[in-house]
Amino acid sequence: MRLLDEHQGLVHAPLPRVRDLVLRTAFSTSATPLRVSRNESEGWIEARGQWWWCGRVEVHEHAAGARVVYRTYNVATGLGARLVPVTVARGHRGAGPLRALLAELGERLGCRTELL
Repeated sequence: MRLLDEHQGLVHAPLPRVRDLVLRTAFSTSATPLRVSRNESEGWIEARGQWWWCGRVEVHEHAAGARVVYRTYNVATGLGARLVPVTVARGHRGAGPLRALLAELGERLGCRTELL
């Protein structure tokens, strides 16, 4: 996997509550079929879709509560792997997915969130 993009945010709520909610809800509203994997002990959830995309959300301890990291990876192989960054991946860059997740977490947990 080759990292395409990474964004981080803070959720001002206890780590266990944030981690539990992220592991239960991240990637659940996707319009496309995804293969989802979770590692509760390490605090991450990963989804793979299409032929090139992998997204991973990790939740880490932070003095303010929880730090949420959203990474997008290129999992394509061969020539397609070299074309992904200049074609289909362009629309997946930016903090949009993390902004949406932070907004949902803030609303559901009744707390402040911020993009780092």
